[in-house]
Amino acid sequence: MATRRRRQGPAIPRQLIEYFLLGQTRRGQPERFCQDGGIVLDVWLAFAADPWAAHRVLIAPTDGVSTVHLAAGLHHALAEYRKGKKARPRPTISPLESYVAATIQLDELLDVVLPLSQWWNDKNLSALRRSAQTRMNLPDALRRAIEIKLGQAQEDQLTVMRRQMVDADEGVPSPQRLKYPHWRIIDAAPLAGLIGLFDEVHRNPGFVPASLHQEEASHAQFLGWVASKAAVIAKSAVNVIARPMAPALFAHARTLVPPEPSERDGEPPPPVLVQRVFLNRRASLASLPQPGLSTIKADAATRLFNVSCKEITWAIIDAGIATEHPAFKDHSSGPLTAASGGADRPSRVRRTYDFSAIDRIRNFDLVSAFESSKDGGATVKELVDTLWALRNEPAAKEKAFRKDATQRLRQVASQLGDDLQPDWGAIEPLIRLNGDDGRTLASDHGTHVAGTLGADWRRLSPRQGDGQLEERVLLQGVCPDINLMDFRVLVPGDLEATEFALVAALEFIQWLNQRAGRNRPAVHGVNVSMSIPHEVKNYGCGATPVCVACDRLAASGAVVVAAAGNRGWNEEDLGFGNFVFCSITDPGNAQQVITVGATHCAKPHTYGVSYFSSRGPTGDGRTKPDLVAPGEKIRGPVRGLADADLDGTSMAAPFVSGAAAMLLSRHRELVGNAARVKQILLETATDLGREKYFQGHGLVDVLRALQSI
Repeated sequence: MATRRRRQGPAIPRQLIEYFLLGQTRRGQPERFCQDGGIVLDVWLAFAADPWAAHRVLIAPTDGVSTVHLAAGLHHALAEYRKGKKARPRPTISPLESYVAATIQLDELLDVVLPLSQWWNDKNLSALRRSAQTRMNLPDALRRAIEIKLGQAQEDQLTVMRRQMVDADEGVPSPQRLKYPHWRIIDAAPLAGLIGLFDEVHRNPGFVPASLHQEEASHAQFLGWVASKAAVIAKSAVNVIARPMAPALFAHARTLVPPEPSERDGEPPPPVLVQRVFLNRRASLASLPQPGLSTIKADAATRLFNVSCKEITWAIIDAGIATEHPAFKDHSSGPLTAASGGADRPSRVRRTYDFSAIDRIRNFDLVSAFESSKDGGATVKELVDTLWALRNEPAAKEKAFRKDATQRLRQVASQLGDDLQPDWGAIEPLIRLNGDDGRTLASDHGTHVAGTLGADWRRLSPRQGDGQLEERVLLQGVCPDINLMDFRVLVPGDLEATEFALVAALEFIQWLNQRAGRNRPAVHGVNVSMSIPHEVKNYGCGATPVCVACDRLAASGAVVVAAAGNRGWNEEDLGFGNFVFCSITDPGNAQQVITVGATHCAKPHTYGVSYFSSRGPTGDGRTKPDLVAPGEKIRGPVRGLADADLDGTSMAAPFVSGAAAMLLSRHRELVGNAARVKQILLETATDLGREKYFQGHGLVDVLRALQSI
């Protein structure tokens, strides 16, 4: 492997990636606006920034292929590929229901993942390795096509090449004739050229000159350099794509997806397992470092309808909740007493789960670990150490936990080894924690969000006049008696989560509900006050892994509420700042979720939509946000038995979660019908007189929603 070069910027400029990926390597208009190849732009940009590092990706299987079969095929292929290669980190293949996470290097992306992709199959690239069987040399044809694409000849020469590729049925005698589908290899030229560029940079860190990294580099400079290097790039591309594969590389994958009868003569092409490859993106907290109840009429609705949410449970996917904060005490047993002050009362945060290590639990590394050692060796010990460190339990329980955890990890490894999805039932005790005071949490964000939804902070204070103790409410959320579940997804010591952890939490909630039954779900709704910016040139707005997972959970019946994001204002644009349309972040781009923007907490009709609140429409033209709710100077509980004011669409989302919970509590026939709940909230919202891509359907109105049924 090439010696890594230290540099300030990326090894390959973004503009150069887009030249290849979108066909902009020639003069004039871009050839296409949508990328090809099944590998989204974010992945290419990650490797462009550092081609010598391993990157974590999420891989979607093609139709008819399970994620476990995809993971098993990748696990065995990468193990075979890495034989003899030193200093490689483990690929850590981790399957979920919909995606597989893997840590791969550049050559593994090109030599293992791409050949398993639908794109590779559609372009018939396996034929490059069998080119001696054709009457025209396919590698030479692809090399020439890449050179044409990169500016060494006129574009119309590609048309001449395609004319030579007539269907065999026409019977045109020509030594240059290529039978269908060999002409598709020529159509792979732009992305093949990108593969050649990456290969050259990986082997020669100085391949892209420093002048092209400068912001003032002109379009003409890019075109001139690309044309001058066309032959070198084309040669590298063909060398990568046409180099022989070890027969054992995809042997296991072929047992999972056997080749067609027509492909069984000789070495069959790799099976089609991969539909698309995403970057495992980082999710940040959607907030900026209570009059709101009356603003959404939650106080009036409670008084008029006497709504209680004690039978409703809401999940908070976030930074974690300080479970022992007095704001979450269950006061249903009666008034406070001077003796305890409520300290003896249980928390309404009924369960706490930590997903920060989930990709190491659902991981094919466990299979290898238990195959090579009875107790899993260092791999399992390190994982058990991590899981124990997350727990708030006395040291006396450590030995029993370690024994149980090792047995459960062995069970997961056995299931993966048999190409089965790991059982969430075996995993659940490993990620379930005892509640705590939040001292180890990286942020107050999750505690504050949970408090906006469900705080009920009370204190005994001397009554004026007679000095007798009386119970005073210090802070209340929209649903002060609601049950909460804490789903922690942040990396310990960090303020970001991985997209894999978010998707895993959503899939786990769906499993909990399936186990409990649709009529009495374990979780009625989910609040996701997280934000992942959507790269517009990636595949499908609203079709990213976290958006798909949210839509699936909503389709199963759980209400999913998401923050719109805080990207409605760009401080640096135009020198003085600028409002930004189409700035909704994931998972707010998901079709079925209720996406929430922010407004003033007390005077929404006067001040309208908050300047920072992300605006619609979505990148594919759908109306978002769906609703707005108070998101400025929202007071809520924080760690240290305190409270604080926070701003952001993160703070707005739990107001809408509370509205949905009250609706479910009042009208229990709506439980399991997330689409109807969303429809009611949208139809009864209050119009603030603002543009629809700012306010959506307007300000959520709990009272009107309850009265509408």
